[in-house]
Order: sequence, then C-alpha cells, then structure tokens
Amino acid sequence: MTDCIQPDANGYYPDDITDILASANPEKKAILTRVARIVIEGDRFVQAMEWLEEVLLESGTGHEATMGLLYGAPGVGKSTVLRRFTKKYGGALETRSGTKRVVIRVVTPSNPNLGTILDAILDALGAEAVKGGKNPDKKAAVVAQLARQGVKVAVFDEFTHIIEDKSEKFAKNVARELKEMLSEGRCQCVFAGTPEIQGIHTLYNQFRRRSGGDLFMPAFNPADDDDVEEWIEALDVINDVLPIEPARRLSDTKRAMELLTASEGIMDHIMKLLFRATALAYDEGSKKLTDQHLADAFERLRRGDGKSANPFGKPSRRRVRPTASQADEADLEDGWTNLRSLKPPKNKENDQ
Repeated sequence: MTDCIQPDANGYYPDDITDILASANPEKKAILTRVARIVIEGDRFVQAMEWLEEVLLESGTGHEATMGLLYGAPGVGKSTVLRRFTKKYGGALETRSGTKRVVIRVVTPSNPNLGTILDAILDALGAEAVKGGKNPDKKAAVVAQLARQGVKVAVFDEFTHIIEDKSEKFAKNVARELKEMLSEGRCQCVFAGTPEIQGIHTLYNQFRRRSGGDLFMPAFNPADDDDVEEWIEALDVINDVLPIEPARRLSDTKRAMELLTASEGIMDHIMKLLFRATALAYDEGSKKLTDQHLADAFERLRRGDGKSANPFGKPSRRRVRPTASQADEADLEDGWTNLRSLKPPKNKENDQ
C-alpha cells in the first residue's frame, strides 16, 4: 500500500516529522522511527507492483517501446511503490561489459528545464561525470548510457512538475524530447505524479499513441464497501505494530471510520496523525494511545479553516499563566515595542 509516512522523492521526511525526530531523546527517537517506517503492503501496493512488473516484462518483446502513467493524490503511495520496484530490479550490476541497470528511477526536479531534467536522468544512470556541457551533448550521453547499461524501464517520479511548473508549450517540448531519447534507448517509460499528469495525453498525441495503459492509485473511499474493508484490515495490522498500544483498537468499526474521515482516505495522513499522537503519549509517559492524544494530534495537523469537527473529541487546552519579558536590544534598534514603534512619525517637524 504505502510507506505510511511518506518521505519525499529524495527520501526525506516532512519538516515537522524531522523536527520531532531531531529533538527527541534516543528512546523517543527509536519509538517514533518505528512508526515512521511502517509499511503496509495491501491491495493497492500489490496491484501497483504487478502493473510495473508487467511494464518491465513488455521490454524486449520486439514491439515498439510504450509508456504508462502511474497517478494518484499525494500520499497514496506512488513514490513508495516506485522505490520498492527500483530497489528490486534497479540495482547496478557489474559485468565484464560494464555496469547494467534494468530499471532506473528519475526524480523530476521542481521548476525544471531541459538541462536539469537531463542531469536528473544522468544521475539515475550513475553517470554524473558526463553531466557537463550543452543540452545536445547531455542528450547524446543519456541515449548512449541507456543503451550501454541495458535499461529496460525508465521511471520518472514527480512528473507533475513538468505539467504544473511550466507552460503547456514547455511540457509538450519536454514530452517530445523524452519520447525521442527513450525511443532510441528502446526502453519502457513510466511517468508518475498527481492526476494532473493525465494532461500529457492531450498535450502530446504521440504519448497517447504509445500508451500501454495507465494505473490510478485512489485514496480509500468511505462509500465503497471494498475500500472500507481493506482500510479496516490495514488498521488492524497497524494497531499490532505500533510501539504504544491504542487504548481503543484502530480497526474497531467506529474508530476506523473516524480515522478514515480524519485522513481523507490517505494512509500517509493517518500515519502522520499516529506519529504525532505517539509523540504526545510518550511525552506524557502514557502507556496507551488515547482519544485525547488523537484529538490533540489532529488539531495540530488539521488543514484548512479549522471549522470541521475534530472526529476524536475536543482537544485539550493547556492554559499557561502569562509572564512579562523585555525586548532585546536588537528589537529596540529595529524600532519595535509593544507601542508599535520608537521611530518618530514621518513628514512631521519636531516640536519647538
């Protein structure tokens, strides 16, 4: 299904998660790292892996290389599946004829241009030494390396950057360049991102013609009985591996639906909630993960205007007695005080 707390395309955890881990003592860090690394391999995970393996098997069949889109909302597990697939099939193999890579995973840079995209491909090929030079030279190096290393599948993660960060003209030109390069390399292509990447079919008809079929990874739908059943099964597994036991079983039907509401059906969201709740429980010395911990964690992580009800109850309010402090000298030099400013009003003569 997914790495429950999703690192970004480069393998880094979100800033709020990283901050908690960085400031934690060794025991707390070990407990929270266990939560962050939980992986649930459910139907969505298995289906995506099987789809990717089918793409791999199509390579070398004598047919023209094809491309496919792997898309879904952020947090549904796309990057996790791609990392697993690449780890399984994409390790560098040293042979007498040189390094071979069956699968490469290219992390599409944000706000890209053709040069940075070519650099990202060369990075994935382990060919950093040939990144210098002009784009035509880089393009030639990419084609040569794809053929030399025997790449069968090139995966482009975070491909949404191509569609959203630039103009339609840029996206179409990049699509054309990639199609030409990868055709010469005779390898299959997978482009992964949010649902917006479907627009590539409209922007560039050659992609539609070369399509071997796409795969959509959906969030869990509370109105779909099969989705709800899979969701409850996943929560049942998660419950048993959490380092601090929930006071109420996560797979209890009512609790499962509360968690489904809180997460919008995205497992990455629910695991961030459980991560924060576990941190709160640890700080309090609690042996159980309570409704209060979940309510407080939800309140800290909620998005939007905050008008939606907290599904776990009312968050606690820890009142602190007010204290007074003095502004430091740097603040005073900037003219800051509780009376707004020390600086005299502009355009007024001093009193005589």
